[in-house]
Formats: sequence, C-alpha cells, structure tokens
Amino acid sequence: MASGRLALYAKIIDAAILVLLAIFFVGFLTYDYSLFGLDEGPIHLPHEWHEYFELLPWIIFGLLLVDIYIKYRKVGSLRGLVTKHWLDILMTALIPLLMPLKFMKVAYKLFKALKATKSGFKMAQKIKKMAALFKSSH
Repeated sequence: MASGRLALYAKIIDAAILVLLAIFFVGFLTYDYSLFGLDEGPIHLPHEWHEYFELLPWIIFGLLLVDIYIKYRKVGSLRGLVTKHWLDILMTALIPLLMPLKFMKVAYKLFKALKATKSGFKMAQKIKKMAALFKSSH
C-alpha cells in the first residue's frame, strides 16, 4: 500500500472512531445517567436503541484494531509499533477487558470515594484553621 493511501485510511478511521465515541457518549448519557449522579437522563432516546449502544464499544474496538494495523504498516516493524504506539495498543487491549465490567461504574465509585476524601480533607483543614483562629483570639 502506498504511504498516501495509508495516511488517508488512518484519517478516515480516526474520524469514524471520533464519531462513534461521540455517539457512545450520547448513549451513555441516555442509558447510564445514574453513574453521573443524575435522577433522569439529559438525553431521551427510545429504550429499544439501548442494545445498539451496547454494540458500539465492540465496533470501536474493531476500528481501533484496524487503526493499529495501519500504524503497523506505516512503521514497518512490530518493535517500532510497540515503541511508537504503545498507548494505542494498551487502550485497545483494555476495551475487551473493561467493557464487560462496566468500568464506568467502578470509576464512578472511585470518583465518589475520592470526592468524599477531598471533602474530608477540606473539612479537616477548615477545622484546623478555625482552631488556630480560636487559639489566637484567646
């Protein structure tokens, strides 16, 4: 394949992945809004479409595999691919590992724990500050 054609294919794949990720995010806001702490989804789509949104990560995964193959063809060696595009490989490998676990639920719980820790830390700082003020006024 000519280098120009590979570059064109890479651009097409990148655009397709970007569009599919945007659609996936819309579906995520529609069907998994509770993970964002919302009582109701900000976007309303028919419930029958939910199964299509469940397929999107796997379609994106397939396109990412094609993208890695194109990058491999451009680089010309497996070592060069791993050296130059290791993050792409890692992110692609994580999709099949994390999607069945609904990784966003885990991330949301982690976010809530970090937020609670941050709030506790801020409260401790305020108490310490108020105690210092109280001591200095007496």
